[in-house]
Amino acid sequence: MRKFLLGSSLFVTLLASIIYTACAKKEPFSFASPQYTLSFPKDHAAHNDFRTEWWYYTGHLKSGERQFGYELTFFRTALAIEEADATRKQIYFAHFAITDESNKKFYHTERQSRGNFGDAGASEQYYKTFIGNWSAQDLGPYQLIQAETDSFALALILEPTKPPVLQGENGYSRKGRDPKNASMYYSYTRLKSVGALTLNGTRYTVEGESWKDHEFGTSQIEENVAGWDWFSIQLSDTTELMVYNLRLNDGSNSPFASGTFVSKDGTSEKLSAGDFKIEVQRRYTSKKSGAEYPVKWTISVPKLSMSLNVEATVEDQELLTEESTRITYWEGSTLVSGTKAGVPISGKGYTEMTGYAKRITAF
Repeated sequence: MRKFLLGSSLFVTLLASIIYTACAKKEPFSFASPQYTLSFPKDHAAHNDFRTEWWYYTGHLKSGERQFGYELTFFRTALAIEEADATRKQIYFAHFAITDESNKKFYHTERQSRGNFGDAGASEQYYKTFIGNWSAQDLGPYQLIQAETDSFALALILEPTKPPVLQGENGYSRKGRDPKNASMYYSYTRLKSVGALTLNGTRYTVEGESWKDHEFGTSQIEENVAGWDWFSIQLSDTTELMVYNLRLNDGSNSPFASGTFVSKDGTSEKLSAGDFKIEVQRRYTSKKSGAEYPVKWTISVPKLSMSLNVEATVEDQELLTEESTRITYWEGSTLVSGTKAGVPISGKGYTEMTGYAKRITAF
């Protein structure tokens, strides 16, 4: 989902919703639909006829004994149709974060641009999205991502080891009672990753594994949703699990929570809200926002005979994005342990949580 979310996941649409109100009647957008058929490589590229879109990378990297997590996300949101040239104007955002797991430190930054001077964009003909020297693109059978700041930087070549996984029903990921409250959503759940990471002047040659989500849609979250919790997990037996929960304003959970289990051979099984349970084991209070976030969970999937303990590698992995999407959220690396069919298993993952600092506004 992340996501949405989802992964995951949607941040930028909060800002877009304010602008969208003025232009919705004049120029409607396309909506996610079960009739939409995802096709690759075409759908790796941008979809400007949908209001919101994001390409979301997270992963775990190592250099010797040093362990890192990272997030690099690109958002596109459409504003309006210009009568003069019949083109819809776009705003582009990006978030970049590094988790120094070994030293328990977290770094993040953000960017935004209208792309009016060629300094940002997302092609509809092929996969490339960028803001300045931050970018993500296809490179033959590989994907290349890179971002650089004064204090930290990342450049990775990613090689998919499994085909893309269509989330929801063949890529149609429904989020609410109205069928239009949905996104088109697919994931690369395991990408072999090699490259370089620079932190505070020291350059590390790194390798590891990444996860990519790509979602696009126009209307996703209903008015009764306060926020969401999204989990991506790469297990040691080369299977993957994605689950997300939509938290409602009254404290209950949405029946439109969903998930996917991916087998070793890349085949996938959809999980409904009743197929899994997420239980909070420990919480953390942010010194920056005052929000209280879960940082340790138990995730059980009875139909897979799976029980997993998921714990943040660093408690403070909160992003405050006042200069771009204006949403405060927690997105961080996790470690996983537990059992699957009675056999001990381990893994690594990423978790995204929204609506804890402030309820997500419906759009």
